[in-house]
Amino acid sequence: MKKRGKPERGERRRQILQATLSIMKERGLEGTTTRRIAERVGITEPALYRHFRSKKEIILEALDELGRLPLQALLAVGGEEGTVPERILRMSEAFYGFVMDNPDDALLLFEVMTAARDPDIREALGERFLDYILVISEMFEMGKQEGSVREDLNTLVAAWQILALAVTLVHAALMGLGDVLTRDKALLAVREILRNIVGDAALRSKTAVTERSGEA
Repeated sequence: MKKRGKPERGERRRQILQATLSIMKERGLEGTTTRRIAERVGITEPALYRHFRSKKEIILEALDELGRLPLQALLAVGGEEGTVPERILRMSEAFYGFVMDNPDDALLLFEVMTAARDPDIREALGERFLDYILVISEMFEMGKQEGSVREDLNTLVAAWQILALAVTLVHAALMGLGDVLTRDKALLAVREILRNIVGDAALRSKTAVTERSGEA
């Protein structure tokens, strides 16, 4: 029988991960030490290693947990309603919403992604960012099948264009330009990207129908 008031193993792990993220937001990756993590949780440093094998494992799991949040935002609104361009716009709104509504989280993700010297950390975050790109790229591929996206579109490049705007939003906020490049302005840029994609697809579809009618 466990002692009353003593957190379960899973709960203690969550406390350690949350403490790690909190310290990284305050002090950056270099300032996130096991001593500070242990103090924030209220345990000893050796006690950390009852739950994790190393400091790197703590950092990687904490960043992975944080990195899943934007992905969850993308998947939550993708749904099946509307055309692919409409769904892409909803996903863009959700992703930019995460960036603007959770500036500390977004800043930490992009800061660590660009500044981390540890190859394992850089690789892990790079894979997570690639997940974001692939989700949107696959949505564009679906658009090709339904005819709402032009067939010759490089879907990876299109997805990167949309996510690059999110990176720009973070950088603008860092430079104090958040009121210049806003979420609404970023979404205007997304609409322009989608307008060109949809416009070309619609034109091709109309031309094909005309050609078929002429052949008949």
